[in-house]
Amino acid sequence: MTAPISEDDNDDRHLALSGAYNVRDLGGYRTRSGGLTRRRRLLRADSPHRLTSGDLDLLLGTGLRTVIDLRAPHELANAPNPLGEIASLDYLHLPLFDALAPANVHEGATGPDPLPEFYARTLSTRAPALRDVMQAITEAPPGAVMFHCTAGKDRTGLIAALLLGNADVRDADIVADYASTERHIAPLVAEFLDLARIKGSDTDAYGRALRSRPETMQRVLADIARDYGSVPEYLAGIGLDSAARARLAARLLAAQAPPR
Repeated sequence: MTAPISEDDNDDRHLALSGAYNVRDLGGYRTRSGGLTRRRRLLRADSPHRLTSGDLDLLLGTGLRTVIDLRAPHELANAPNPLGEIASLDYLHLPLFDALAPANVHEGATGPDPLPEFYARTLSTRAPALRDVMQAITEAPPGAVMFHCTAGKDRTGLIAALLLGNADVRDADIVADYASTERHIAPLVAEFLDLARIKGSDTDAYGRALRSRPETMQRVLADIARDYGSVPEYLAGIGLDSAARARLAARLLAAQAPPR
């Protein structure tokens, strides 16, 4: 059985599931050289803890083979991952942060949008964790790899941008992929803000951190170009050699997914 992909505002990469909002395929993007990223190779997602049995069947129908959970240990404890219980899947818990709270996003912010500086800080301070995620994707067995966090926005969005950038996807498409999260997770954002109001938190600041504006990713890509030269050069700097970067790109571009 092959999972259908919904036609959602021309976003045919979005997988329509009952228990998740932001599951999307990284296939179908043009590269600068005219190539095309392949479908059913890399999936990005929000938390799968509410997936139904039908959702699980649909995901398995994509050829899903590996799941990478980017959430912190406390997030996993609060919302266990049902994909980790499926014997046919390789489940890897590779937290990008040991702990993460909304306040972390605003640390050091100098403007109304805290996200570009948060992403820049993540690239510089979480390099070993980012390397481990990328290495796991290069070493995954044939089949689709799905990586996810809680909303599928920040940690997942940064990983997706690095994967697409390494595959030489055009910046405009990397930006569009990031920005499409905003409409997909609107119900989830409303849920988060309701909880914040109950706790008496600053919902204005929190709401800004829950955005996925195109300008945010445009700045991130510009910062990467300024500070590291390019996405492949950033990945080289955190420990992925040319062979590993080639295997990483091949997961999205090759006619057949590279062997383990």
